[in-house]
Amino acid sequence: MDGMETKTVSELAELFGVTRQAMNKRVKSLDAQFVEKNEKNVTVVNSQGIHELEHLYGKVVTAKAEVLEESGKKGVELAVKTEDAASAAYEMIGALMKDKNAEIERLNTQLLSKDQQLTVKDEQIAQKDAQIKKQQELMEKALTDQNQFFVELQEQIKATDATETKGFWGRLFNKK
Repeated sequence: MDGMETKTVSELAELFGVTRQAMNKRVKSLDAQFVEKNEKNVTVVNSQGIHELEHLYGKVVTAKAEVLEESGKKGVELAVKTEDAASAAYEMIGALMKDKNAEIERLNTQLLSKDQQLTVKDEQIAQKDAQIKKQQELMEKALTDQNQFFVELQEQIKATDATETKGFWGRLFNKK
C-alpha cells in the first residue's frame, strides 16, 4: 500500500475508480473499527477497512506481498514471494480492465441513447420549422387579403362619395 497503513477518502476513490462522494458514502457505512482520524483530523481507512472495501467493490487495489521466513544464516531472512505478487498484480490489472471495459460499454450505450434522442429532437425541430413557415405564409396571405379588402373598400367609399355629392338634378342629368 505504498508504505502507508491508511488511505483518505480521496485516495481510495482514485484507487477504486469511483467519485469521492460515492467513496465517502461507502466509508461512512463501514464499521468504526475500519475508520480513524489522522493527525489533521481527516477521516482515513485503515488496511483492514481497505480490504473490506476490496470485498465490497470486488476489486483488488493492494497487492500485499507475502513474506516467507527462511532460516539458515544469521537469524531470519525475509523474501517476497514474487509469483504471488505478480499474480495478484495481474489479477488487479485484469479486474481494472474488466471494470474499464464495462464502463466503456455503459458510456457507449449512453451515447447511442443520446444520439437517438437527438435524432428525435431534430425531427421535432424540423416539424416545428415547417409549422412556423406555414403559419407565416398564412399570415402573409391574410395581410394581403386584408390590404386588398381595404383598397376595394376605399374605392367603394370614393365611388359612394362621388355619387352623394351630386345634387338631384346632377344625378338626373349625370352632372355635378
